[in-house]
Amino acid sequence: MTDLEKLKRMIDEENYPYFTDDYLLSRLEEVSEDATIESIARELCIQKAGIEEIKLGDITIPSPKNHFMMLASRYRGNYTGSVVRADGT
Repeated sequence: MTDLEKLKRMIDEENYPYFTDDYLLSRLEEVSEDATIESIARELCIQKAGIEEIKLGDITIPSPKNHFMMLASRYRGNYTGSVVRADGT
Protein backbone atom coordinates (compact mmCIF):
# COMPACT_ATOMS: atom_id res chain seq x y z
CA MET A 1 0.00 0.00 0.00
CA THR A 2 1.41 3.38 -0.98
CA ASP A 3 1.50 6.34 1.38
CA LEU A 4 -1.21 8.03 -0.71
CA GLU A 5 -3.51 5.02 -0.38
CA LYS A 6 -2.80 4.85 3.36
CA LEU A 7 -3.56 8.54 3.84
CA LYS A 8 -6.77 8.25 1.82
CA ARG A 9 -7.89 5.34 3.99
CA MET A 10 -7.00 7.24 7.17
CA ILE A 11 -9.15 10.24 6.19
CA ASP A 12 -11.98 8.15 4.67
CA GLU A 13 -11.65 9.58 1.16
CA GLU A 14 -13.44 6.55 -0.27
CA ASN A 15 -16.74 7.43 1.40
CA TYR A 16 -16.28 11.21 1.64
CA PRO A 17 -14.07 12.39 -1.23
CA TYR A 18 -12.91 15.99 -0.83
CA PHE A 19 -9.20 16.38 -1.60
CA THR A 20 -7.47 15.87 -4.94
CA ASP A 21 -4.66 13.34 -5.25
CA ASP A 22 -2.25 16.17 -6.13
CA TYR A 23 -3.11 18.01 -2.91
CA LEU A 24 -2.70 14.88 -0.80
CA LEU A 25 0.65 14.12 -2.47
CA SER A 26 1.83 17.65 -1.69
CA ARG A 27 0.83 17.16 1.95
CA LEU A 28 2.70 13.83 2.04
CA GLU A 29 5.86 15.70 0.99
CA GLU A 30 5.69 17.39 4.42
CA VAL A 31 6.34 14.11 6.24
CA SER A 32 9.45 14.53 8.40
CA GLU A 33 10.51 14.07 12.01
CA ASP A 34 8.02 16.70 13.16
CA ALA A 35 5.16 15.98 10.73
CA THR A 36 4.13 12.35 10.55
CA ILE A 37 1.51 10.85 8.26
CA GLU A 38 -0.70 10.59 11.35
CA SER A 39 -0.40 14.30 12.17
CA ILE A 40 -1.20 15.19 8.56
CA ALA A 41 -4.21 12.84 8.58
CA ARG A 42 -5.41 14.52 11.79
CA GLU A 43 -5.22 17.98 10.21
CA LEU A 44 -7.06 16.79 7.11
CA CYS A 45 -9.81 15.15 9.20
CA ILE A 46 -10.28 18.37 11.13
CA GLN A 47 -10.56 20.25 7.83
CA LYS A 48 -13.20 17.79 6.62
CA ALA A 49 -15.10 18.17 9.90
CA GLY A 50 -15.49 21.86 9.13
CA ILE A 51 -17.37 21.20 5.91
CA GLU A 52 -21.00 22.06 6.54
CA GLU A 53 -22.55 20.01 3.77
CA ILE A 54 -21.79 18.19 0.54
CA LYS A 55 -23.92 18.77 -2.55
CA LEU A 56 -24.19 16.06 -5.17
CA GLY A 57 -26.58 17.29 -7.84
CA ASP A 58 -29.96 17.76 -6.18
CA ILE A 59 -28.93 15.85 -3.06
CA THR A 60 -27.51 17.65 -0.03
CA ILE A 61 -25.67 15.53 2.52
CA PRO A 62 -25.07 17.11 5.93
CA SER A 63 -21.54 17.14 7.26
CA PRO A 64 -20.52 14.06 9.21
CA LYS A 65 -18.59 16.24 11.67
CA ASN A 66 -18.62 13.69 14.50
CA HIS A 67 -17.21 11.02 12.18
CA PHE A 68 -14.24 13.15 11.19
CA MET A 69 -13.58 14.37 14.73
CA MET A 70 -13.52 10.73 15.86
CA LEU A 71 -11.04 9.92 13.08
CA ALA A 72 -8.91 12.94 14.03
CA SER A 73 -8.80 11.80 17.65
CA ARG A 74 -7.26 8.49 16.52
CA TYR A 75 -4.21 10.33 15.21
CA ARG A 76 -3.66 12.60 18.20
CA GLY A 77 -0.02 12.57 19.20
CA ASN A 78 -0.07 13.15 22.95
CA TYR A 79 -2.25 10.60 24.72
CA THR A 80 -0.81 11.22 28.18
CA GLY A 81 -2.83 14.36 28.80
CA SER A 82 0.19 16.10 30.27
CA VAL A 83 1.47 19.36 28.91
CA VAL A 84 5.02 19.61 27.61
CA ARG A 85 6.74 22.87 28.41
CA ALA A 86 8.12 24.88 25.52
CA ASP A 87 11.47 25.46 27.26
CA GLY A 88 11.99 21.72 27.74
CA THR A 89 12.31 21.76 31.55
